[in-house]
Amino acid sequence: MVQGLNSFRFFAFFAVFLFHLDFFDFGYMGVHAFFVLSGFLLTPIIIGMKEHLPTKNYFLNFYGRRSLRIFPLYFFYLLMISIIAYILLEHFNYDVNDRLARTHEQMIYAVTYTYNFFAMSSSYEQTQTITHFWSLAVEEQFYLIWPFVIFLLHKTSIKKALLIIILSGPIIRFLLAQLVLANTGIGFGDLDIVVYTFTLSNFDAFAIGGYFALYGKNVNNLKILAFFVLLVIIGLVTDYLSGVEFNFRSFGYKGFMRDGYKYIWAYSLFSFLFALILVNIRDKKFIPIIFENGVFAYLGKISYGLYVYHFPIVYFATHELANISFYVRAPLILCMTIAISALSFQLLEKRFLDKKDKWFPH
Repeated sequence: MVQGLNSFRFFAFFAVFLFHLDFFDFGYMGVHAFFVLSGFLLTPIIIGMKEHLPTKNYFLNFYGRRSLRIFPLYFFYLLMISIIAYILLEHFNYDVNDRLARTHEQMIYAVTYTYNFFAMSSSYEQTQTITHFWSLAVEEQFYLIWPFVIFLLHKTSIKKALLIIILSGPIIRFLLAQLVLANTGIGFGDLDIVVYTFTLSNFDAFAIGGYFALYGKNVNNLKILAFFVLLVIIGLVTDYLSGVEFNFRSFGYKGFMRDGYKYIWAYSLFSFLFALILVNIRDKKFIPIIFENGVFAYLGKISYGLYVYHFPIVYFATHELANISFYVRAPLILCMTIAISALSFQLLEKRFLDKKDKWFPH
């Protein structure tokens, strides 16, 4: 992987991290940036595997490589957090707002990669131990479906298919919103969360990433900046027209695109923004002094662990260190997360990653 794309991973995580610290209200879109990056990275790889591998090996190697990358840390964390929650609840009577108690109740959704569907329901209650696994469920569902999509397409049809998926994104979100608003008795939760976490609401982000990886060309960074500024202006203007108080920490897109029907159109626009940035990073033309930096690239390399471990650390450390200044507490939490993730990568993840090329050649 190009070093800069690893750095992009870290900054996507860092946005989510700041969001969970209640410091950066737009940070939830870091997850969406991950979706675009996944489509950007995996679509060309899958197409290459289809062209060079027999059918059996095409599927076996893709799913084998993904399993070695995803499953070890994922299920190790779920096992450890289950044990920790049990010990703290049963032997120390320790919990914070029932977050640990909900861990065991909701574990089935995490284990089966269906947590995003649970998050869409009216029975959903947040727990900082596994709530963030909704996005990993969406990613896994993408990994499950995308190889079949590419396999069934002729190479001359891929571009058209990606465009159809991209154009269908806002339509799917609009129709889903109408279904939620119709109050049909299905038991949906809040509209903005339903749209944010539904698998097909996010598939256009993966498709946009794939499209730009295959057909995108780098553009002047000033054009990317101008596009971003335009999006901020649109966000703030629509906030004003909707009677919403200005919030510059959200760039005009707070609360999971709740206001101004942003949940229909804004996800697509920011996916294009992220994809433009990724093309320039790939070509080493987007702020290389930052994105080609070895420290950020390493942090991006361990970003899977950063994402998995950060939320419980943020929540419980914030509770236990509430008397410490935020500007001391936040770096401390980040350092704790990095240290745990680095150990996890070295002692657990790397052992399986080193087997990918041996067991499932690219």
